[in-house]
Amino acid sequence: MKSLEATQLLPAPAWTDPRVHLLDDLWLLTIFAILFAAGLPWLVSSFDMQIGAALLGLLALTAIHIAFTVLAAPARGVHPGRKRALAVLHAVGVVVVALIWRYAGGLQNPAFLAVFVLPVIGAIFLSRWQPYAIAVIAVAAVSAVALSETPELRWYASGLGPAGSWLARFAGGQSAAADVPFPGFYAPAGFFLVLLEVFAVLMLACAFAAEYLGTVFDRLHAHLAAARVEAERGQELWASLIEELPLPAMLVDAQTLEVVSESTALAAASCTDGESVVGRTLGDAIQLSYPQIVEELVTGVGGTAQHVVLHRAGELHLARFRVQHIAYKGRRLALILIEEMTEAFAVRAALDVAEQATVVVDSQDHVLAFNRPALALFSGTRVGADATTLLAQPGAPARWWEPGLTGRRKMHVKILPRIFQVTSTAVALPGEQERLYVIAFLPVARAETLDNPDLGAALPSATLARPR
Repeated sequence: MKSLEATQLLPAPAWTDPRVHLLDDLWLLTIFAILFAAGLPWLVSSFDMQIGAALLGLLALTAIHIAFTVLAAPARGVHPGRKRALAVLHAVGVVVVALIWRYAGGLQNPAFLAVFVLPVIGAIFLSRWQPYAIAVIAVAAVSAVALSETPELRWYASGLGPAGSWLARFAGGQSAAADVPFPGFYAPAGFFLVLLEVFAVLMLACAFAAEYLGTVFDRLHAHLAAARVEAERGQELWASLIEELPLPAMLVDAQTLEVVSESTALAAASCTDGESVVGRTLGDAIQLSYPQIVEELVTGVGGTAQHVVLHRAGELHLARFRVQHIAYKGRRLALILIEEMTEAFAVRAALDVAEQATVVVDSQDHVLAFNRPALALFSGTRVGADATTLLAQPGAPARWWEPGLTGRRKMHVKILPRIFQVTSTAVALPGEQERLYVIAFLPVARAETLDNPDLGAALPSATLARPR
C-alpha cells in the first residue's frame, strides 16, 4: 500500500534514443540489399565479380552493425561521445559499401548504386545535417572507385589542372598521356560522367527527403512521448483511485491470480485480517468457502457472484463479488469489488421464513421487493411489476392499500380460498414527499368464515381475485 508521505526514489535517467535503433535496423536492411543488388545481376549477366573481397566487405558491414547494436544499448547517463562514434561508424559503413561495389562489378553494375539511398536516408537519425555529409561521402567514394576503374574518367580529370592530374595519378597510378588510347574502352565517354552526375543528384535528393522525414519523425516521436506520459499519468491516477476506493477492492493478475494492488478499505474492513495482500495469490489473500467461483470469474470474462461465503476473523460473512477485467501496463488484470451482503441476506432470510407474504411498492405503483410467501401467493410477482394489476380487487380503488394520513392501515381481504389480514404501512423517504408501502398479507381464516360476526374487529373487508 502506498503512503502519500512516503519518499519516492527516482531512478537515474538512462541514455536511450529510439532513432539509433532504427539506424541499426537500417544497416541490417542495407546488408540484405547489397546481397540482392550484387547477387542477382551477377547471376543474370555473369559480370566480373571478386566474391572473396565482396564477402570481406559484407563481413566488415556486419561488424559495423554489431557495433551499432552495442552503442544503441541503454546506459546510465548521457554520453556525447556515443553520437560521434555512431557518426564515424556510419561514414565508414558508406565507404565500405563503395568498396563492395568496386568488387561486385563496379561500373558494370550501376544498379548497385541504389543501395546508397538507405545510408543517406538513415543518417537523419543521427542529426539534421548528417544526410548531406553522408551524401557527399557517398559521391566522393563512388567517384574514387569510378576513377580507379575507368581510364576515360582519369583522362577527363587530368584536364582539370594540377589537382586533376594528381587525382588521376592517385586513382589510377598512371599519367594522363598513358590514358590517351583509352585501353579497354567499351562505352561512350559521357556515360560515366552522366552516371556520376545522376548519382550525385540522387544522393542530394535523398538528403532533402531524409531531412523532411526526420522532421516528421521528430513530430511523431514528440507526440508519442507526450501520449506515453499522459497514459502513465492516467494509469497512476486510476491506480490511486483503486487504492482509495471506499469499498474493499483489489487488482488481481488474470493469469497468475496474484494480487497486484489493493484498496485501503480492504484492510480496514478486516477482509484480510489487517495485513497487506499484495504479492499473494487470491486464495491466500481471502479465505473463501468456494474460491473456485471467484477464480472462474477472474480467469474468464468477469461477472458477479452472489452470496459468496467469506471467512473473516473467525466469522462467516456473505459478500457479493463483482469482477471486471482491465488492461494495465500490458497485463490483463481483474478488478474485484467486494460488497458486504450479510445484513441484506439476513433480512431477506427473515422475510422469506415469515408467515406473512410481504410486498414493497413504491409511489409509482412498481414492485420493489417481495419475499418467498408473496411469490407463492401471487405467482406473477416480480421486481418492477405493476402493483395495481397484481393486487387489483373488484369494486375497490386501484391503490386500495393507501394508508392515508395515519401511515398505517389494516383490513381483511379474501383471496380464495382464504381470508388474509392485510397491513399496509407507509415508509417515508428522507427528504422526499413520496413514500414506500409495505403490504403484508397474513392468513387468518378460510373464506367461508368471512361473514361470521364473531371474527373479531370491525375491519373493512374486500375480495381479491386470485391472479393466474
